[in-house]
Amino acid sequence: MVELGIEVRKGDSLFSVLMSMGHMFPSNCGGKGLCGRCRVRVLKGEDLLSPPSELERKILAERELKAGWRLACQAEALSNGLLLLEVPTLSYKLVVEGLERPVSLSPLIRSMVVEVPRPSLKDLTPDAERLLKVTGAVEIDFDTLRSLPILLRRRTGRFQVVLRKREVLNVRTEHGRLLGVAVDMGTTKLAAYLVDLSTGELLATASDVNPQIAFGEDIMSRVAFSMQKSEGVKMLQEALVEGVNKLITKACEEAGVKANNIYELVLVGNTMIHHSFLGISLNGLGVAPFVLATRNPVEIKARELGLLANRAAYVYLPPPIAGFVGSDALAASVASGLHETSEVGMLIDLGTNTEIILSDGDELWAASCASGPAFEGWKISCGSRAVEGAIDSVRVEPGTYEVAYSTIGGAKPIGICGSGLIDALAELYRAGVLDASGRMLEVPTPRCRRRDGVLEFVLAWSGETGTGRDVVLTQKDVRELQLAKAAVQAGAEVLMEKAGVRLGDLEVLYLAGAFGSSLNFLSARTIGLCPDVPFSKVRFLGNAAGAGARMMLKNVQLRREAEALARRVKFVELAVEKGFREKFLDALRFPPLRA
Repeated sequence: MVELGIEVRKGDSLFSVLMSMGHMFPSNCGGKGLCGRCRVRVLKGEDLLSPPSELERKILAERELKAGWRLACQAEALSNGLLLLEVPTLSYKLVVEGLERPVSLSPLIRSMVVEVPRPSLKDLTPDAERLLKVTGAVEIDFDTLRSLPILLRRRTGRFQVVLRKREVLNVRTEHGRLLGVAVDMGTTKLAAYLVDLSTGELLATASDVNPQIAFGEDIMSRVAFSMQKSEGVKMLQEALVEGVNKLITKACEEAGVKANNIYELVLVGNTMIHHSFLGISLNGLGVAPFVLATRNPVEIKARELGLLANRAAYVYLPPPIAGFVGSDALAASVASGLHETSEVGMLIDLGTNTEIILSDGDELWAASCASGPAFEGWKISCGSRAVEGAIDSVRVEPGTYEVAYSTIGGAKPIGICGSGLIDALAELYRAGVLDASGRMLEVPTPRCRRRDGVLEFVLAWSGETGTGRDVVLTQKDVRELQLAKAAVQAGAEVLMEKAGVRLGDLEVLYLAGAFGSSLNFLSARTIGLCPDVPFSKVRFLGNAAGAGARMMLKNVQLRREAEALARRVKFVELAVEKGFREKFLDALRFPPLRA
């Protein structure tokens, strides 16, 4: 927690003021007062704010209200003045690294040194034609054309010309670097990679929380926000562009280079992210059937989106596949090489929106599963995003039921994040606290207790936490997690059935995504979240979407392969798939424990 002084004006929402200052809340309701994730403590100036709303009184305990705690989205300034607040610091555990297969360096951006003949009274050939002739290009970026007469007359001799395909992007009197940026735009996080396009060297990386999180923690919350607000899509787009620009600035500062030398950007994300980044209406994704506005690749000038780069730079967005399976899943597949081999393999990109791609060695199938809300801490009593203090691993001793855990950053526990939740489920199941149906049993330990008639298990006592409250897992939490894991398990089973692939046929299982990188596979297998394959067949890819984006930045041929792959993949809409409901209901149970 940090203390923060802010100035408010009459009518200001505390949530909006803090957001405008760059403070991000892990909210998942879009500021409607439903999730309780925008808690702040008013230390001075409480009389400047509206009294607690009914929604606040439902979420905050009376003692919390008396201590000055408020929901920022519900507190409105009644007059101008200064406030002193205590606000949470968000230190997200963001996975940036990803396995990148070696690729030959063949970017679209190149440069050449040319000598442009000077005009004369006998040769009145326009500047553009003289430049195109010596470069072999066929067009010149309009911004570059505007300044071409100045550039060509500033000095005589040789010029460095930056080209993309057969377009002149820039004419320079001094040799400069050719840079590119790849960005994985995740629902929760953004990760950027600054690359030297002349050498293929990764110069710097940067990551941060996706600013869109202020409008909803999951995809559908943001889609709903965009449909409810007249300028909702514009707000989502501006937040995302601002977030990407911050990463570009951070990466350039780390590498000691100028953003003006960036000529190419490759960005990937799920379909909601893809559409909102381009300012495309999300109405087609709001209700079934979930139809894309386009599934073609998009090339657009960076200046049209307001991105920090050379004004002639291009942005390339690979095509989304279908439904909510986006270009991030496509990039992850490119990084894994799943589409290139004859191996029978499955790629599971675990996250807020889990995407699954299955290959039978010839054809590929894909589906998306709504797994994120629970595994990301939403609807979980003590759930947390992967922030400092979140419990990320759990061990429960059978017989004594004593708990050992670790937290992100080694801080006092404030809640439990996705990897910790999966560990907790598996450990409680192995220890006999949960049965195969997910029912919590009353075992002989003070950690297992009833509150308001509902069983819960204490993972961390109040005296050892950073909140002063017990961190617990309730029976209701278990049910929510079962729903999430069942969606992934059933989705994988449907794809395998479609492809005629049996469990024993799987030769490799790729686990990707920030969440997939940090989970304990044995725990995930114990509860049925991942297919029951030997650990020797598992490959952890890390941020595979980011790795795939980098590969497409460095090798243009991989873009063509990705575009062909997007058309080749057979999309399966699980919601209407025959047998999915039955598989989903069966998957709610935990599989039999291994001996």
